[in-house]
Amino acid sequence: MKIVQTVTTFYMSATPRPGTEDAFEECIRRLAAKGTAEGARFSIIELTRTSAALRGEMPAAECPDCPEELATYLEDRLDCMEDIHLDLDVHII
Repeated sequence: MKIVQTVTTFYMSATPRPGTEDAFEECIRRLAAKGTAEGARFSIIELTRTSAALRGEMPAAECPDCPEELATYLEDRLDCMEDIHLDLDVHII
């Protein structure tokens, strides 16, 4: 019997984009507190003034296959829909 994965789990590091450093920590906390953002759920592993490590989950059907595509997808969606401006490095597990 084949088990179908319904949720993709990933880890990501986030850094502020130039000009958004002052709001970085607030944006990360808002992202984690929101519950879901654009179909993804985030929890904070570590947060400093200049970087964050997060764990994320999203429906497998909506998740791009490679880490680079997922990073670009999340950057674009968070930028447009949540007004959160981050540079991301993603690792899918």
